[in-house]
Amino acid sequence: MTFFNPKEEVLDIELTQYGRHLLSKGVMSPSYYAFFDEGVVYDVGNAGLSEAKNDAEKRIQDETPSNKTQHCFTGRDEFLFDGINDKEDRLELGIYEKMFTLTDELGTSQLGSTKMPYFSLNFLEGKIKSSINHLTGSTRQEKIPSGSVTSYSQQLLKIPQISVNMEYSIATVDSKNPQFKFESDASLSRRGAYKNGLSVVVGPEDILILAEEGNTSCGHKNFDIEVFEMTGLSGSLGEEIMTPMSFRKPLEMIKNNLLLSPEEAAQGAGKVGGASDSSFVEYYLDIRTDGEISRSIVCDSLHRIKNKGRNIYSPCGIEVDCPDIRDVIVKDIYASDGEEEKC
Repeated sequence: MTFFNPKEEVLDIELTQYGRHLLSKGVMSPSYYAFFDEGVVYDVGNAGLSEAKNDAEKRIQDETPSNKTQHCFTGRDEFLFDGINDKEDRLELGIYEKMFTLTDELGTSQLGSTKMPYFSLNFLEGKIKSSINHLTGSTRQEKIPSGSVTSYSQQLLKIPQISVNMEYSIATVDSKNPQFKFESDASLSRRGAYKNGLSVVVGPEDILILAEEGNTSCGHKNFDIEVFEMTGLSGSLGEEIMTPMSFRKPLEMIKNNLLLSPEEAAQGAGKVGGASDSSFVEYYLDIRTDGEISRSIVCDSLHRIKNKGRNIYSPCGIEVDCPDIRDVIVKDIYASDGEEEKC
């Protein structure tokens, strides 16, 4: 391990092991970047020391040595690409480097604010069963003995975990005179009737969440959604293997400047990402965001919250176009409603 020479070196870029593999295949395409400050101690009181407030800047910028970029986070004996299951091993390595290294990137705080960004989740539909403030199974199973103390070789990931139960409503009805008290899902209900004239209808429970980020610039597209399958298996490093899943791409409705029908667009897309492809998220559940959610569903949920005498705090002061709903969504009265200057 070497240190930066602040007089000659300014920037150092290294590819991780998985990044080198993607580059060798010609498929590496970076889409975002992040900054980290894991090597900085802002408050020396956490190290049992003391210093004047005005001395911190000089210590951090001029007196603290910086290590050069670490780009290998696993031992050479942990991943051996010997031609057997190399594709799965490289995928596991890529997920490990993404999820378990450099986990606390810097967020975008509101200009002039001294507070960190935070997430605000309000469940309009559904209830939280339990929650913990870290990702279970993220620590390596091996332990490092040090005298009388045994410590894990990796920190827990500070990713909050929220458990929610979903209950499905099932009913048998007369197909000639169907009457049931819930909204059915055509894709889950049986098409047609049995010999006795009865059919089965299924209605899933929806989870509706108002998700916002506080103490930051409020805008659209502030969130990215990723879905992983928890396999329950342990990888080469002892942590649980998580398989990343993909969303189906929207159908191309225009071809050669001609508008296609949904059937023609689906036929042109082929079977990739179809309903029977279990590698896509839509095989298991539907996730809709923002304008994809019906306004009537949102308004009905807010009506129920209003009838219970409750309200919802919104860090960004979100506005919902629902009639006869006032003071259900409240915001900080001291927050500025002026548009922030774009850099």
